[in-house]
Amino acid sequence: MKELLADLLEHLLQGLLGILLITWWLGGPAVTAIVWDQQDPKAAWQFLALWATATALYFLLRAAIRRLRRS
Repeated sequence: MKELLADLLEHLLQGLLGILLITWWLGGPAVTAIVWDQQDPKAAWQFLALWATATALYFLLRAAIRRLRRS
């Protein structure tokens, strides 16, 4: 029973993480387009740069954590 609950919780967390990542990947450019549409291209570029930086940092940290777990 504990294994079943642990598996269910794991699948639930993976699903939530997937939804979060899809929202992140679609949300960054979408917010940029909305800001750009409001005639503020400078703010749109700044937001897109911030979004890209956060995404790059996520990938770097994820790779570092994987290396630490393997060693």
